Amino acid sequence: MYKTIICAVEIGDEGRTLLAKASALADKFASRLIVVNVLPYSFLPKDYQKELTEKAIPEFEKMAAEFNVAKKNRVLKVGKPHEIICKLAKSKKADLILLGTHSKKGLQSLIGSTATAVSNNAPCDVTLVRIK
Repeated sequence: MYKTIICAVEIGDEGRTLLAKASALADKFASRLIVVNVLPYSFLPKDYQKELTEKAIPEFEKMAAEFNVAKKNRVLKVGKPHEIICKLAKSKKADLILLGTHSKKGLQSLIGSTATAVSNNAPCDVTLVRIK
């Protein structure tokens, strides 16, 4: 059903929860799993952004390795999350994007700004996974 699945994660327990579900889904459909972590671009000094990126790399690599995601299928970028995720989905011809959502209150936080932007612009199916 799905040949290529992109799982957009944040580093940490919530990302692991989402990646575990994505990994199980990829196994079920014998899909290629691509995991992406996007560090939001900010107007912070470039040195600080570089430091954040360098700190994120080993944590991201460790998390992806826990679920046997091939190194060629691990993507860590700095930028606008929805843009990076949608461009990656298009370039990799993804059939599905998995995103985590948080249970917060209020209309905007119902599914979150990144999830909203991805679901409105994705070239493929998008599945939102509630992360508690």
